[in-house]
Amino acid sequence: MRKIFTGLVVLLASVTSLWAQESVQQLEWDYSLSKTALQPGDEVELIVRARVEKGWSLYSSDFKADIGPQPTHFEFVSNGTYSVLGPVVPISPQTKQDKTWEMNVSYFTKQAEFRQKVRIDKLDYFFTGYITGQVCHDKKGLCVPFRQAFNFDPRNAQ
Repeated sequence: MRKIFTGLVVLLASVTSLWAQESVQQLEWDYSLSKTALQPGDEVELIVRARVEKGWSLYSSDFKADIGPQPTHFEFVSNGTYSVLGPVVPISPQTKQDKTWEMNVSYFTKQAEFRQKVRIDKLDYFFTGYITGQVCHDKKGLCVPFRQAFNFDPRNAQ
């Protein structure tokens, strides 16, 4: 019994490790602002882009799903240097009828872009949070959930 339990734990750890490696390889995130030289009170768009690996698709943020494909979700951690204004807006996602879940979904291939309007509250502003969602590969029949932390300080951006 102990050998079976140990084997299951090792198998689960291996699968979890592969999942984490897959999601890191499928998406590459980049952050920027629509304007620079901002002062407290200024409103600006935080632009979040993802490069999506060939053959994979990233679900957008503009549909709801209790089950099935998981839309991309942004969670901004409040740090007192900015305020979120309104929802995240996906830029030009594609749309299709998902045959498995019998619902319309929006998604990105190759490149994804999301924009979040924010108000700058302090001069030393920076953005932190999490992006969660799902990437899928239709030909492999594989979907991989992800949770990606981000920390974007425009003062240190190249």
